[in-house]
Amino acid sequence: MRSTKVIVIFTVLVAALAVCGCAAGPPEPSKPSNKQLSSAVEKVNGISVSLRSEPAVTNPGGTFSLTLVIRNLSGKAATYDLKNGQLYDFIAFQKGGGEVWRWSQGVMFTQALNPVTLEPGASEVYKVAWNTGSTAPGLYTIQGYFTGLPDVRPAVSVEITGG
Repeated sequence: MRSTKVIVIFTVLVAALAVCGCAAGPPEPSKPSNKQLSSAVEKVNGISVSLRSEPAVTNPGGTFSLTLVIRNLSGKAATYDLKNGQLYDFIAFQKGGGEVWRWSQGVMFTQALNPVTLEPGASEVYKVAWNTGSTAPGLYTIQGYFTGLPDVRPAVSVEITGG
């Protein structure tokens, strides 16, 4: 009887992860078709989340300029109750899924509830730079997300060339 409960709990857990997309991890990067720009958009419940990297290809030690845009395309205000002062994040993964950079790593945020409202037609734009430093040449996936919609993570492929 006990082993049946464990199997049922495990099955429910796996199904829950599959539904939320948590088990999949970042998509595998592909060689960017445009060296100047890589972009992606995801939409959910009238909210558009877009991510752009300029350039899409750089030399070792180069910088990717990342822009995340959250746009309310619906006709009604959307309010998100954030757990702290962090509004967004960007994460870079190497081919195979290992995380190599996270914008928020080592950053301190206010520890207070933070309601954020996007009025109809309004946009929020967040920009950061990833200086690749000593990151090895290769293909990478970068995800960007608004913390009010943590499961909506558009992803772009970028490349650090061999030099």
